[in-house]
Amino acid sequence: MKMKNCSKILALGFTTASLISVLAACDPVPRRTLSTDEKIADLYWIYSQYGENYAPLDYKQQTLKINFDQLKLDYVEAAKKTTTNDEFYDLMFKFVAEFHDAHNSASLTNSSLPDRAQVAFLGFSGIRNGDTLLVKKLLPTITKDSAYPIKEGDLITKIDGKLLKDVIKEELLPLRNLGNDEANITFHMNKLFTRVSTASVLPKNKDAVITLKRGETEFTYTLPWVMKDLYQFQADQAKATAKKDQATASPTPSTQTDEPKTSDSNFMMLSDDFGSQTFKFNFIGFNGRINKPMATLTKVMDHLRKTFADGFRLVDDVAEWSPVATTADTEKTPLEALKDQRSVMDKAVYLSDSKTYPAYIAPKAVVGADGKETGETKLIGYIYIDSFDPDSGEETTLKEFKATLLAMQSMGVNDLVLDTINNGGGSLTLGMKMAQLLSNKKVEMPKMEMRLSDSWLDQFQTETLHPASDAEGEIARRVLAEMLSRKTETLGDGKPAHRLSQAYSAEILAPFTFEPNTDLKKPFKIAVITNEMCASMCDIFAGILQDNNMATIIGTRTMGAGGNVVDYNQAPNSHLTLRQTESLIVRKDGSYLENHGVTPTIEIKVNESAKDKYAPVLNKALDFLVTIPAAKADPKPASHGGPAQPAGE
Repeated sequence: MKMKNCSKILALGFTTASLISVLAACDPVPRRTLSTDEKIADLYWIYSQYGENYAPLDYKQQTLKINFDQLKLDYVEAAKKTTTNDEFYDLMFKFVAEFHDAHNSASLTNSSLPDRAQVAFLGFSGIRNGDTLLVKKLLPTITKDSAYPIKEGDLITKIDGKLLKDVIKEELLPLRNLGNDEANITFHMNKLFTRVSTASVLPKNKDAVITLKRGETEFTYTLPWVMKDLYQFQADQAKATAKKDQATASPTPSTQTDEPKTSDSNFMMLSDDFGSQTFKFNFIGFNGRINKPMATLTKVMDHLRKTFADGFRLVDDVAEWSPVATTADTEKTPLEALKDQRSVMDKAVYLSDSKTYPAYIAPKAVVGADGKETGETKLIGYIYIDSFDPDSGEETTLKEFKATLLAMQSMGVNDLVLDTINNGGGSLTLGMKMAQLLSNKKVEMPKMEMRLSDSWLDQFQTETLHPASDAEGEIARRVLAEMLSRKTETLGDGKPAHRLSQAYSAEILAPFTFEPNTDLKKPFKIAVITNEMCASMCDIFAGILQDNNMATIIGTRTMGAGGNVVDYNQAPNSHLTLRQTESLIVRKDGSYLENHGVTPTIEIKVNESAKDKYAPVLNKALDFLVTIPAAKADPKPASHGGPAQPAGE
């Protein structure tokens, strides 16, 4: 058998040739039923990737009490008992989920042909609101005059008489575990109601009993699970959307063909978190932003040098029914777009040049320690940081961000809210530079321990060959030499003595680029609002500000996705893509960010306010900023989320 190999796909750093190679070589799931030998071969491919590339392997074995060697034996025996491809796919996902790691995941690419995957659906999607699902969209195939009982705005409270979070833990969590209890519920909440065989376990029952609240009234409905071939499902939704678009279009001569224009419709992120090119969906991120795969890959090609620095993101997107943005949507101002996602303060004055990260200023009454208004007001600044992977690129983003801060300060703003709710991360260098722009003093950046793998060794060797300056090349050469020396050290039995590098400052990925923002007259008093979907670079950003005493974190503990992510393709038979965490972030106290995240100083359950566009969370931050603290009150020390763990292995 000739094996196609997509090789590893880095979060950023494609060349044109490698991009074409990736898109051409990543095969969809096979039509044939895999043999036992083929299944075992795929498992051993997965095991080899963990052995070579997975940075936290020793850490996970210690903290989760995992025996990697025994796990391998157990899963080989389990694979022998599977009789269908779907059963084997579930088994591979379960193996990856054993490590409770948001950056450690697997995905399968669906075919553009029938008879490869099945979808089971009920007909609606939404977002988490507390322990319920707030229905936001219905399928395009559900017409307005239908008697379908689920309505937009309903709160789904139970399925088959069980709380949604309990069903998630029972059915979905074994196949995908982010390592954070709250993040797991948020991530899987919407995926309960649309299942694809190549990504999730299909429902066992023919019907689903749905309990919901509409206003103060509770309703119970029995809905059939509709089972379809994924190809047919996609075609049905595309055709329904095309008809709706045609019905609402202006009366101009029609050029509509009978074939659905799937490239113009965005129904749902169905199966593979990486993003199959065979289905032209535009994926929806947790921040509400439409992520177009080809646009992302085009942007990837604009950043050739800082390969690993841009791999700090949660690459999985949320499943949500949504049409492509209309012309009216794309013409919205940043403030109008912000109002779709967030509650906005009264009397807000928008900063028109803040396009990447919408920002505004609003007056708020000052409150004394006794809880009463003092009669004074202060201006509060607000910036919505929804991603560290913005479309505008690093240079433009940093220029805008700095200008926003200086404009606010020139207008008398001393207090600032940074909204990072649902920010899935992005570029390490961008996030660190933004943190530095918030201070007129040098900010201490976190440290990194990197897997002693070819990926990182090749990265530093490349920097020695093509440095931006001789000094940067020398720094990379020293790191490379130290890592190679460490890699060759062995124990008495001949086994490698080290899996990880020593702890380096993350600044080694971009030397000499982190300078104090001397244009700032004085630091802002900052409140950063976070939640469980603040992941990867968002975790790191919150940690930097907390560790340097630059901000008070308010909200829910961040996800704890503590390293960069690299994609490896593909398993020889199932064509599985595997994502690996290849570094660990070390905080100032020596603890790992992985699985711990950043614990807020002021806690509030963010997910309970999604229906109100997170207004209670914003109000909690405003209360902190406008309240004059008691004269002798002792400040609550920052909590880092779990006991400190020494850096190292």
